[in-house]
Amino acid sequence: MNGTPTGTGTGTNSSRLEYDLGNDVRALEAMANGLVPYVYEDELYGVMPGNLPRLTVGGLLMRLHRLSALKDQLSPAQRDIVEAAQKKVDDAREQWHVAYTGKIKREFKARVEAIEQYLTECVESVRGCAENYPSSMEKRVIVEQLFQEAVALDELSDDMKKRLPQLDNGIRRFAEPGEFRWDHRLEAVYPRDTYWFLYSTVKAA
Repeated sequence: MNGTPTGTGTGTNSSRLEYDLGNDVRALEAMANGLVPYVYEDELYGVMPGNLPRLTVGGLLMRLHRLSALKDQLSPAQRDIVEAAQKKVDDAREQWHVAYTGKIKREFKARVEAIEQYLTECVESVRGCAENYPSSMEKRVIVEQLFQEAVALDELSDDMKKRLPQLDNGIRRFAEPGEFRWDHRLEAVYPRDTYWFLYSTVKAA
C-alpha cells in the first residue's frame, strides 16, 4: 500500500505496519489535485500517476486527517501541501456538494462490503485472518473518515447508521484487545476509544 502504512514483519499477530510519511504527502497532493473532476465522474476508484494508491474521497480524507495531526513532523513545504489539499476539499464540499456526498455514500458501501468479505474469509482461515488484519483495518479507518464526514455535512444515511455497528460486531467476533497495530508515530492520530480496531489482534484459534 504505497503512501499508506506498509506491511512488514512475519504476518503473525505481532506484525506491525510501517508508515512512509513522505509518500503519504505525495499521495495527498496528487489526490487533492485530482479531486475535481474525479468527484463528479462516475468512477469510484480514480486513476493516479505512478504507483500511488487509487483516488477516493475516503483515501484523501484519511491522509488529510493524519497529516494535519502530524504537522509538527512536516517540513514547511509539506505543510503547504496539506493546507492546499484542505482548501481543495473545502471547495469540493461547497461547489460539488451533491456529487461529493454521493461519492462518500458509494465508497462507504464498497469499503464495508470489502471488510465483510475479509470477515467471511476469517471463518475459513484464522491464520489468513491474522495476516491480513492490519491492512484490512485500513479500510475500517477509511470507513470511519467517511462516516465522520457524512456526520459533519449532515448527510448521514439510515443505511450508514445501521451498517457500521453491524460491521463492528463482525470485527469483534475475530478480534480481541491488543497493542497498536500500525507505526507508533500514528498512535496519537488514532485514539483507542474511536479506533479500537487498530488496538486489536485476531483471536488465536
